[in-house]
Amino acid sequence: MAETVFSSPIELLLKGGYLQQPDAEACQAVADKAAPGPRKPARPLLPLGQFPDPVPEEKNPAALFRRGWLRKGGGAFLIAPSGVGKSVWTIQAAISWALGRPFFGLEPVRPLKIVVIQAEDDREEVAFFRNEVSKGLVEEFGFDEWDLRTVLGSEDPASARVFFYQAVGLLGEAFVNELGAILDSNPDVDLVIVNPFQSYFGGDCSRNAELSGFLRGSLDREIKDPSDTGKDRAAVFFVHHTNKPPNDKDLRDQWGNDQFAAYIGAGGAEIVNWARAILSLMPSGVPGVFRLIAGKRGQRTGWIDQDGKPVFQKLLKHADNGCVFWRQASQEDEEAVRGCDGKGPARPPVKPEKFGVLSVVSFVDANPGLSGYAYRSRIAEVLGCGETTVRRKLDEAVGFGLLAVSKVSGKGIYEVTEEGRDALKNESF
Repeated sequence: MAETVFSSPIELLLKGGYLQQPDAEACQAVADKAAPGPRKPARPLLPLGQFPDPVPEEKNPAALFRRGWLRKGGGAFLIAPSGVGKSVWTIQAAISWALGRPFFGLEPVRPLKIVVIQAEDDREEVAFFRNEVSKGLVEEFGFDEWDLRTVLGSEDPASARVFFYQAVGLLGEAFVNELGAILDSNPDVDLVIVNPFQSYFGGDCSRNAELSGFLRGSLDREIKDPSDTGKDRAAVFFVHHTNKPPNDKDLRDQWGNDQFAAYIGAGGAEIVNWARAILSLMPSGVPGVFRLIAGKRGQRTGWIDQDGKPVFQKLLKHADNGCVFWRQASQEDEEAVRGCDGKGPARPPVKPEKFGVLSVVSFVDANPGLSGYAYRSRIAEVLGCGETTVRRKLDEAVGFGLLAVSKVSGKGIYEVTEEGRDALKNESF
């Protein structure tokens, strides 16, 4: 019988043969070479004390809006029902911010360079909105007409600070790549407004995994600095549609006008989790008057009422002088919304809750380090309510970013976040 010849010691071993010592050593050397080495992180750990102190907004190239409402590398959402005037809102905001002017209390740190990517209006309609908004800014807000023409590039394209771009047929990763190419070619762009989100997302908004893949896995790689040196590239401001409103009329009247306004956008909660700031533009019940609600990072807007107290809503109105633009609601508009102008019965007052979200945040701040069970029982005892109510308020506080919860020895431990401390300081939510 002919002797079987093996091409290597490994083949002999695989065939069930026995290796001599030299061959065994050769096999071990091959195995050691093929074995993966220890994994290494992409970048070294950075001691917290080595983080540089914050740079004043006026000198910080990453700062876009006052009080850190939105910086480069971050994202924001404007959420509103269909047909309320989101396109006009974004054009008016872009022109105002490009001139360094506040837009209904959202104040840029400096004149911004802005790109608007939109899929809903053709060139003629965009030009019509531009002309109407420009006229309104001059007549209603006192803007200088020549400044507007300069920032729009009407006379000299080199002076423009507001640009439009059509990303036709680009979805998901293809859209993100195109946005990255825009920033590569225009590194001085500060803010990209995308209208609407679902025209370019290309996935199922109800699936948080798909949202995470688009927002965190793809988009963040283009707008954030991968080397973590603080040189983020731009911020993205998405315009997004609401969920379908509830059928119940009483529920619909209050829909999106409360502290849950950040969660009315169509899709999963990952939208709220990823976004640094969220605004909602919702009907008020009075034709042409809308509530602009700062549902997330409301305390960063710096909005205050006539008494100097923080507020998280503003009333805006469609212009009623034949132009198409947004203006501040008048006192008469506010009275109409409250139902106190004599034209109809006032809405019955909403029965106040026994305690609010800030009550549990304040209790956690004063009694740190307890478990969820301990907080539920102690707060319920102090405030005279049920533990289920306390659990709901704790969940709301976590959802709003006022509390954070972590697992320690299998127990959920709550702690107050920076936003929670800001809210306590303002004594309003």
